[in-house]
Amino acid sequence: MKSYKVTLLFISLLMLVGCEKTSPDGLEGRWKPVYARISYEDGVSTYNCDGPVDEHGSIIMLRVGIQHPDVKYEEPITITGIRFFKKNGEDVFITFFMDTPGKDIGKPLKYKIENGKLFREWPNGAFIDCDPDFLNEGSGIFDEGAPIYFMGNGQVKIGDITFQRM
Repeated sequence: MKSYKVTLLFISLLMLVGCEKTSPDGLEGRWKPVYARISYEDGVSTYNCDGPVDEHGSIIMLRVGIQHPDVKYEEPITITGIRFFKKNGEDVFITFFMDTPGKDIGKPLKYKIENGKLFREWPNGAFIDCDPDFLNEGSGIFDEGAPIYFMGNGQVKIGDITFQRM
């Protein structure tokens, strides 16, 4: 009976490890946005979108006034693609527009995956006003993290956006 419990515990641990949702190596490559479900508010308006992202990375965001809900605007937003790779032995990412996938935006920044969340480094420009060459450099400060889930169909969901491997 004791060996049965040990075997059952061992199998459970293997299943838990096998079902791990995140793998830094599994992220390497180029990813294009394919679906977005975004909802937030800025004190003046609420912003919502829920649907497929087009081949240009665009989706229509509905903006509704909080105090005047009859005031509504549809605004296109662009969601960038993400490239994850290794540079000098570190995990880094860089973004790109879907219409120019070979041209990166900014400089590579670090990322890390912990406890089912993707944490991305902020550039210096998020915190200080300085020489433009220095603005795109990594600050060493990471965002609050976004849940990450590998969907098993060549897609990964990062926060509210689903990406497809290119």
